[in-house]
Amino acid sequence: MGCYQLSAISYQLSAISYQLSAISYQLSAISYQLSAISYQLSAISVKACATLLEVLLNKTGNHSNNAELRLLTADG
Repeated sequence: MGCYQLSAISYQLSAISYQLSAISYQLSAISYQLSAISYQLSAISVKACATLLEVLLNKTGNHSNNAELRLLTADG
């Protein structure tokens, strides 16, 4: 193999390395976005459970005006 061929292979390997780095960056960004979505879904789930609990407590007459429950079900 001549120097020209080795240089061409080296250039191609560098280009592949750059592409893999770009893909790795994109996958990291996707992972971050999925984590954010997971966090949001967890927050929605907690809110829904707290709201359901409040409704059930109100229906059974066992609601004790729990401040923590009111905080969980408060909007915002």
